[in-house]
This record gives sequence, C-alpha cells and structure tokens, in this order.
Amino acid sequence: MSTRQSPQAWLGEHPLQASERLFAIFSNVSSAKPLAAWRRSMALVPSPIWAGTPYADWEPVMPYVGAVSVDSEFLQWVATTDSLDWGWLAVSAVGQEVLVEHLRGLTQVLLPGGQSAFFRFWDGRFMQPMLQSDDVDAGQLLPVISRCLINGRALEIVGNAQRPPPTFPWWEVPAALVKALAGGTTDCLLDNLLRWLDEEHPQLSERADERILRRKVAHFLEVHGTVHGVKGQLHGYLMQELG
Repeated sequence: MSTRQSPQAWLGEHPLQASERLFAIFSNVSSAKPLAAWRRSMALVPSPIWAGTPYADWEPVMPYVGAVSVDSEFLQWVATTDSLDWGWLAVSAVGQEVLVEHLRGLTQVLLPGGQSAFFRFWDGRFMQPMLQSDDVDAGQLLPVISRCLINGRALEIVGNAQRPPPTFPWWEVPAALVKALAGGTTDCLLDNLLRWLDEEHPQLSERADERILRRKVAHFLEVHGTVHGVKGQLHGYLMQELG
C-alpha cells in the first residue's frame, strides 16, 4: 500500500516552473478548520469562490482559493492534518482570480436527470476518485490546473487553460459517478440551512428533534432541489410540517 506524499516531497519531485503558482483550495465547512489554519500562517487573504453568486453570504461553508508559498507554515499544517475533507493543493499557470472563476463554475453541477446539485469540488474524498475515473475528462473539468496533490496522492491533469470559465451549472456528472457522489453533493447546503434555521428561526427549529428536522430539510431538498429563494420556501414548508 502506498503512503501519503507530503507537500514538500511532492514539490521536491515536481518543482514549480517560473510560470506556475501553488494554490490551496479549501472550505470552511471542514471540521479541520483550514480557514483558521490559513489565517494563523498566511498574510494573504484567500478568495471566496462563491463571491458574486446567490451564495456569497454562506460564510460557514464558503470554499476558498489562496496562493501558497512553498515554505509556508500552511503547508506544514497540510502535511500533518489527518483530515481528508479539508481541501487540496493545485498547481496552475493562471492567476488566482482566473482560477477562482473556473472553480466558481463548479458551484453546482447537473445530474443525469437535469437537476442541479451542489458540488463539493474542494473535498478530496470526492475529487481524487473522480479525477482518476475513466468516466471523467479531468482536463475539461479543471482546464487551468496542471497537477494537484489530494490527500497525499499526486495527480496530473492535461487541460486547456485557454478555455474561458463557464457559468454553473454546466458540467454533467456521468451517470456512473452519480451513485458515489449523491450522498455528499447537498451536504453543505443541508448543514447551512440547519444552521440558518437555528440562528434565524430558533422557535421553528426547536419544534422538532434535530434528527427529525434534518430529515425534513433533506426531504425538502430532494423534492424541490437547490432553487433560488430556497430559505423562504423551506421556511414555509416547515411551518406547514411542524405547525
């Protein structure tokens, strides 16, 4: 069984070229708290990927991109964390804002039936097997990334950096992958909505056991999908369900 490769070993084997930069792609939703680790060790502010979208205020689950220096303390944190969902490292020849725009295009994806779903592109548990799948054209999915390190596994990507960033949802998840992905694509939305209910409508969230409330919110998302104005519609649905 192969061992996990550290960022330092990976960069030692594949040094950055003059035109390349190292980036970290991560999310505040991870219990490993990569954003806090970033703020402790990096002076630069990471870019929120959902900025400019209807989800720009979803700070508790916001995904980020930030440029990382090869000798940073953040890379030491990456090397020592046991988390598998904190995020991953990517090498690209484009600037940070261009990379953000391409990743923003993966905010939601299309399932085989045409329904859109949130996509955990920052989560290495999803990205590693997906990028290695014969059903996925990794170069089409991530055209501006040349190589990456995901949970200690190095992957090469052959993309087309000249392709303009598309607007989500554009990527159709291959049917063969849906089963593997379906369990996690709406997790961040579900957690965010439960947190929103607890903070903004505590009188409503207190009417049901947490497990029951979670099932009702999950059922709502299954039926209605990730529509615009989801909070208002969910509130009305729960008022009817819980009285």
